[in-house]
Amino acid sequence: MLKKGLANSDIQRILNALPFGVLIVDAKGEFLHINSKVYDIWGVDPAKWDKHTVYGEYEGYYKGTDQRISKGDWAVIRAIEKGETSFGEVIDIQTFDGRKATILNSAIPLFTAGGRIDGAVLTISDITEVKQLEIELNIHKRYLSDLVEEKTRELKEKNEKLKQEMLENERLHKEKRKMDQLHLVGEMAVGFAHEIRNRMTTVNMFLQFLSTTDLSDQEKKQMISTVLLDVEQANAIISEFVMLSHNKKVELRPNNLNKIVRESILKIQTDLEINTSRFIFINEDSIPDICVDENEITQLIMNLIRNGLEAMEDDQVLTIKTLSNENEILLLIKDEGPGIHPSILDKIATPFFTTKDHHIGLGLSKCYSIAERNQATITLDTGATGTTVTVTFLNTSTDLHC
Repeated sequence: MLKKGLANSDIQRILNALPFGVLIVDAKGEFLHINSKVYDIWGVDPAKWDKHTVYGEYEGYYKGTDQRISKGDWAVIRAIEKGETSFGEVIDIQTFDGRKATILNSAIPLFTAGGRIDGAVLTISDITEVKQLEIELNIHKRYLSDLVEEKTRELKEKNEKLKQEMLENERLHKEKRKMDQLHLVGEMAVGFAHEIRNRMTTVNMFLQFLSTTDLSDQEKKQMISTVLLDVEQANAIISEFVMLSHNKKVELRPNNLNKIVRESILKIQTDLEINTSRFIFINEDSIPDICVDENEITQLIMNLIRNGLEAMEDDQVLTIKTLSNENEILLLIKDEGPGIHPSILDKIATPFFTTKDHHIGLGLSKCYSIAERNQATITLDTGATGTTVTVTFLNTSTDLHC
């Protein structure tokens, strides 16, 4: 059978087992039950405790203020005097053993069956460590906030410095490009002037000779023929030089690269009387058409083929290959020559630069200009076993509105 009530010792044992302080008082504020946690929190020795009412001298302050709690304003007193319920009041207290502590304070009034206040239950919890953690957390939050602000400021300063350095580097690169262009123009002007002067010197010499010397009609005809040949060569140099212009008008139309390559090989064979065994042509049958100026691309291919043939011995073979992928159509021309020396690799496309006798050095420069006008690029891969020139065209097979 269940017992109808609990002995005071049983009630005390239950209260002492709770993890927080519990105080039960009557309507006059006299202690009926108090557990050990209350003693621990307020820092008193139960054997020496002589206060048995809530109307004693207890020192407490509202959270975060210096305002002391008056004697009649404690939560438990408001409960027995006004029937007021309080939950979770945070209070800073001065304990009886001289410590400062922070407690979480709640009070509930108890009523009789007739609705009269018969007492109250007070619960308190020591949250001093929690508050200390909160204080430390706030300190760390402020520290981190200051640190983030400082680092953000440093990053902004570094970013601004980097931005200025990038602008300066860009300015320097532009200046360098400008100087390189001026240098290139200077070299081109020197080469152009040299080639034209050579022809004009010959023309001038023969004209002076014709004006001061009695010659037969046959001798005059020979000299005039030589003069006209030099004038024609000078005019050819000027025409070749003009061909380097990026603003030269081109007629872009759909053309088949394989067809242009075959016709170019045939022209080279006819012009130079070269046997077909000197060429290997590997082509992709279903290669898409490209938007180019046929005459210009023919000239580009013939120049590259001539360069390849001139780099090889008579028993070596030039391989020409076409292929395509989703974005590009490629033309590869590979010779079996000794390769291009690294010391001149960055100069070979410069107008009037040449390592060959009786050449004016405009062939490869013209190739690069033609490629640019036809939206193509040229790359070189060279080594001891030969040089591969790759011309890359855009694959515009899905939109051939040239």
